[in-house]
Amino acid sequence: MIPDRAATLSEAARLRALFEAAGAQPVETAILQPAEALLDLYGEDIRARAYVTSDALRGEQMLRPDFTVPVVQMHMQHGTEPARYTYSGEVFRRQEEDPARANEYIQVGYEIFERDEPDAADAEVFSMVFNILRPLGLRAATGDIGILMAAVEGLRTTERRKAALRRHIWRPRRFRALMDRFSGRSPMPEARAALLAADDPMAAAGPLVGLRACRLEEAPEARGLGADCGTVRHQLCPVRMSRTFLTS
Repeated sequence: MIPDRAATLSEAARLRALFEAAGAQPVETAILQPAEALLDLYGEDIRARAYVTSDALRGEQMLRPDFTVPVVQMHMQHGTEPARYTYSGEVFRRQEEDPARANEYIQVGYEIFERDEPDAADAEVFSMVFNILRPLGLRAATGDIGILMAAVEGLRTTERRKAALRRHIWRPRRFRALMDRFSGRSPMPEARAALLAADDPMAAAGPLVGLRACRLEEAPEARGLGADCGTVRHQLCPVRMSRTFLTS
């Protein structure tokens, strides 16, 4: 048990050093936290997952279930923006269904407070976590759609591709397919490759339907009418107005 804990603390120190190198200020918070603020934020449900005790002078106290609330409180009282913080230490969660899951473990965190550019801050945090976990064979995951939107905006690609990704961001399978296509990870379909390689992709496209103007020389009865050929044009291109209606 001791070697495992020692290895965990060593890894936590390594991760914290990486966050410090990125400009984060290391902070510490008390292990025993006033329960009132945590209950206000998380609701009474937190009681089922936290260790709660009572103090005659300080009222209800809670073993730290995470670092988020005390770090936010510290920043609101003493911090200025933009600010970066990192922390590591024990957190405690009651386990009533899974005996194999630890009720005490080490949490390492990286927080950015930047209200002028919150999406950029979220993207920076996720990028840091992603790059740290990748060599360990772990996958970073988030439920924050703002991070994903910010990531799309930061891609070095065309605006048309960004628009396509934003349009399908709620369709995971289509979104991943577009990412694979745009990044070159998925092979281009043979029909699409042949179309792009052709000198004149429209050569074998057949008759064009829905032209806004007609070539009068193609109709023998229109020759010599000059500019006054509205009736003939309507007869030759009966679908022109339909196309105008659909695209206007």
